Amino acid sequence: MMKRMMPQATTMMMTTMTMNNEQQKTLLAQQPRAHALRSRLAKLAAASLLLTAGMALFALPATAQHKDAAVRLVQGTVTDKDDKPLSNAVVYLKDEKSLQVKSYLTDDQGHFRFGQLSMANDYEIWADHSGTHSKTKHISSFNSKATVDYSLKID
Repeated sequence: MMKRMMPQATTMMMTTMTMNNEQQKTLLAQQPRAHALRSRLAKLAAASLLLTAGMALFALPATAQHKDAAVRLVQGTVTDKDDKPLSNAVVYLKDEKSLQVKSYLTDDQGHFRFGQLSMANDYEIWADHSGTHSKTKHISSFNSKATVDYSLKID
């Protein structure tokens, strides 16, 4: 009856006292291990949270790049002063952002084609045939057309 009236902490203390020395040593040895395990689990949870946050941050630029991944096609024909197609004319396309210049040799019908161009960049395009140049035309990033057709005339 007296045992029922004792507080719970006292009951636990009495239970601990009744353990033999070997059991007490085992219990005491397990406490630091349990603390170390809890500490490791906390570190793992924090690392997992940081990894998840980092992945979320990398996902945002990927989404933004997907919007900028829209590509443009620039194509057209190079003609002489009589509107006849010029074969083997060199068409130049200059990226105004990177200053990189691409070139294309026209086919027998005077056609040229530049694909996979960024919609976010501005370009200049002109043609050259036998040392004579066409006028330079501009392709603006504000032009929302995915396909742009140009006729370049060499006089």
